[in-house]
Amino acid sequence: MYRALRITVCVCLLSLTQAVSASDACSMRSVVTSANVAVSDGSSFMTQSFFQSKNAAAIRHMSDKDQMVVAEGPYGWARVGDSEKMGSEFEKTFALGHQFHAFLLYFDEIVSNLRESGEISFQGKEHRALSGELPQGGLVHLIADKGGLQAPGLVFELPGSKPIIAAFSDWTSTGQSEVPFQVEVDDGERLFTYRYTTIDTTPKSPLWFFEAVSLPSFDEIAVYRLHRQLLAAHCLGDADMIARLSSAQILSVSNGAMEWVANPSVRDRFAQLFERLEYTAYYDVMLPIIEVAEGSHLGWVGASVRAVGTESRQGTPFDNQWAWLMIVRKEHGKWLHAGNASNLAQ
Repeated sequence: MYRALRITVCVCLLSLTQAVSASDACSMRSVVTSANVAVSDGSSFMTQSFFQSKNAAAIRHMSDKDQMVVAEGPYGWARVGDSEKMGSEFEKTFALGHQFHAFLLYFDEIVSNLRESGEISFQGKEHRALSGELPQGGLVHLIADKGGLQAPGLVFELPGSKPIIAAFSDWTSTGQSEVPFQVEVDDGERLFTYRYTTIDTTPKSPLWFFEAVSLPSFDEIAVYRLHRQLLAAHCLGDADMIARLSSAQILSVSNGAMEWVANPSVRDRFAQLFERLEYTAYYDVMLPIIEVAEGSHLGWVGASVRAVGTESRQGTPFDNQWAWLMIVRKEHGKWLHAGNASNLAQ
């Protein structure tokens, strides 16, 4: 019985850990789907969805035009054909709202203020539900089937909109989990019938989302990806990756000292670090603050992070919180780590 069903069965036991804003850059989680969609107005299109976390989600619509809408860290953005635009909270909500299977599998990690609701109207009947707040505002309810076997669907309540109903059917085992291969979405005006051709929930590389969703032209998102790649490199134990993502000379400021560190020394220092420490998770405790200077050649990232793992020889666990300011510089069209001033929470 997969994870969402355990939540549904235990809907009366709200001792569940509340979702937090932390986002693990080392997560191998993936929910990737493809579907054919028929609309009640006679139109049709195909979709692909990509989910790693509530801060890494994308939906692709393919019809006359190829459209991609993405929630990525602090940003929302969209691509229509060859045109791109930096979005707003709407794009982030749109991308996350289409992750129907991710809501089933990881409901309590997507929403905040998780709670049990009373009677929620769904397809003409009243049901209990797990309810929570969406990251960009509004509510979502995971309907609890009275038999406790399969969740009938989701109800989205977004500000200024009619409730959106997603009803699940055609439940099938994929080998990793049991999931619905048909979802009917009623937005109050039209009915969208999603017939899924693939639903893949197998773990992947922590960097899979960046490979699946090609980098847009916006410098801020390139800088955000640089930050996340540097975090993921710790769990991969990849000192070479950190060197590739760094300038020829790095200005390092810590422990009351300041020094220039050559790129080969950066690589050697991290290789030695990874011999001593095994990182199992690296979280953004809050979304990083990113600024890019006018001219798009220099910027900075303010980060609050949490590193979790074990000391290799003794197996002693560590769980540390850091804050830092990373300087980034664009060199030959690529953003690189150029400097860092950091401190460890006491």
